[in-house]
Amino acid sequence: MLTLDTTVPVAVLLMALVAVAAVVWLGVQQVAAARCAVRERVVVNLHSGQAITGVLWSRRGRLLVLRDARMLEPGHTTPTAMDGEAIVDRDQVLLVQRLET
Repeated sequence: MLTLDTTVPVAVLLMALVAVAAVVWLGVQQVAAARCAVRERVVVNLHSGQAITGVLWSRRGRLLVLRDARMLEPGHTTPTAMDGEAIVDRDQVLLVQRLET
């Protein structure tokens, strides 16, 4: 009669467990990074020298969505209010600053 050895080496099980733990950890880190500063007041500095301040409402792929947004331009003392949501492509973003509340 033919019998099969179904025991799996402990090293293989350990490697599989480490791989699963790494995937879970990376997933949690990615979700945490995506939620960073969402629903907080920020200043988005653009490569053009302008900046937009507002509440970072969401991140949709490469887009940042800001509500209650105001445009800050070099040389102007007062910010310009923007109607609706401001949607900014990340390619235009130099830096995002989270403001203290």
